[in-house]
Amino acid sequence: MSTKPRISQGRPSDALVAVVTGAARGIGQATARKLAAAGHRLVLCDIDDTALGHMADTLGPGHRYVTADVTDAQTPKHLVTEARQHYRRLDVWVNNAGILPTGKLTDQPRSLLDHTIAVNLTALCHGSQAALTSMYEQGSGHLINIASASAVKPMAGMAAYSATKAGVLALSEALRREARPHGIHVSTVLPALIDTRLAHGIRLPCHLTPQPPTAVADAVLELLKHPTSRRYVPRWLGWLLPWTGLLPTRLLDLADDLLRTDAIGCTPLPGQRSAYEAVLDSDVGGDTRPVA
Repeated sequence: MSTKPRISQGRPSDALVAVVTGAARGIGQATARKLAAAGHRLVLCDIDDTALGHMADTLGPGHRYVTADVTDAQTPKHLVTEARQHYRRLDVWVNNAGILPTGKLTDQPRSLLDHTIAVNLTALCHGSQAALTSMYEQGSGHLINIASASAVKPMAGMAAYSATKAGVLALSEALRREARPHGIHVSTVLPALIDTRLAHGIRLPCHLTPQPPTAVADAVLELLKHPTSRRYVPRWLGWLLPWTGLLPTRLLDLADDLLRTDAIGCTPLPGQRSAYEAVLDSDVGGDTRPVA
């Protein structure tokens, strides 16, 4: 898809300026709404032109949006340009766009694996690079990357997704160290399963319920007020997951068996997930060849 900006009308402002990717739905939409309500001027990005345009219209004037594919390396440059030229600053960058394929790795087409890495990790590298370059010049800013609790607790049936989110966490931690001397904050949000279309058809054990997208949006706003390196959603995961790595593998496997966590990603409900999988299939060109 072309990365030529499609722009809503708005006037320059001295308000803080935020870029949000994957802003048309789910976490991105909820985050954009919260930021707008808090007084930020927004530059929104999503691949879905219709949904993004509708989203921007509901926010009212004073914001801008760019219909683009985050896997295009030029997209972050367009977003920085929109922020700097129109608002003269860039204060917040939320790397949110992501996809979630499910099922055993051996059953997933190679093109889907490549696309998952491109959207979930490579695009975040490009976005982070563009955002930090601009923020270094400005001398202030906050980069927030949306990862997943699976970065700390990898999930069966979500191997590629877990790998990319672990990469996002490692990227963010390294960039946090690089950005500290420049007065720039870098944070990672690690949500459990969120009630968006990515979660449709995923079979959850009875002890788990999806969190609303607004829970992640609230975490983003809290990070802007009180910057920390990581924020789990729900918060109690931060008291539990980091310690699981200290447990013996046999004990972890027993807990997973008892809680039936492997079923979450390995056996989704086909009828409920088919619409989302059709979107993924369209994005990768319908290539269903298995990985050799």
